[in-house]
Amino acid sequence: MYEDSIIYIDKLYQRKKYTETHMKIIEDTKAVSPVVASLMLIMVVAGGAAFLSTIMQDVSSQTDDAVGKSNSADITSIKINIISSDLAMPAADSLVKAYNDKSAGVTLQLQKSETLAGTSNVSIGAVGTGITDIGVSDREPSPEEMGKYPSLMTYKLGTSGIVIIVNNGSGNPVGTFDKNTLKGFYNGTNTTLKAYQMTGSPGTEKAFLQYIGNTSINSSISAVTGSAGMLDALKNTPNSIGFIEYGYADSQDERGQNVHIAGILNEYSGIAYTNMNASNFTLAAASSNANNSYYPLELAHTFHFVTGRPSSLADSFIKWARSFEGQDIIEKNGYISYTREFN
Repeated sequence: MYEDSIIYIDKLYQRKKYTETHMKIIEDTKAVSPVVASLMLIMVVAGGAAFLSTIMQDVSSQTDDAVGKSNSADITSIKINIISSDLAMPAADSLVKAYNDKSAGVTLQLQKSETLAGTSNVSIGAVGTGITDIGVSDREPSPEEMGKYPSLMTYKLGTSGIVIIVNNGSGNPVGTFDKNTLKGFYNGTNTTLKAYQMTGSPGTEKAFLQYIGNTSINSSISAVTGSAGMLDALKNTPNSIGFIEYGYADSQDERGQNVHIAGILNEYSGIAYTNMNASNFTLAAASSNANNSYYPLELAHTFHFVTGRPSSLADSFIKWARSFEGQDIIEKNGYISYTREFN
């Protein structure tokens, strides 16, 4: 019996070493209790309070390493860290809140974009270096990033749409802008409205510039940080214009009384997009036609979950977010489900 106890203790030690090396979060939230119960039996066989004290310290150390130096009160809530790019923040925020409400013993912690730069570079780099468990990115990892972090995995979550917002100083609609007019606001030749550019969200700005045909933005254009900063700037600046992810501005309550979503006229195709809403985004995606009459798909771009080392708890959240329940949540927040593919 004593020899069996020694073998068991050695197995526990080997398991601890494996955990320290390979686990970032506890894979089974109930794993601690059976171990403690078994150790109590070992204590009876081996005898002596000193033996129990040594083993319990080992279990405490193992548990702290696995949950990030938590105390015993935190063990019941395993934490998964998520960092999102600016583009997907409204969707990520809604998914995290819904999952936390329905999941016992697991807490998702979303890093807000105001604290970090809110870029896909940050999300991918944080996952690759092991700082966070899940990243939400508006692009897939580049070949250079995959070479640096070969364990990265990506899962498409959905598609976001960019819209033009205008504060015209009143509650009246703002009309429709063509590409050339938008280009003038951002190359500095049209100053009838104060234009804002966006830093900290290169995916959003890059897609917008590609659409209007600009390679850069005039240095005189005021800069704000991310979509949240863009919305705040326009709320407080009459006669201003900017571009933003639709998820940040899909309701009048979010935009405020004087900020409106403008229509877009493609003067080359003659198509006017005058009703920017989630239903039309979905119809555009389902049409698989770049010249559809619902929304200019050139302003739509996909976003993805990015993970590093395998984790069953992180994988469970991703599977749920990609399920019908999770996809319904992102579509209610102005995004297009990844299940609605378009070319």
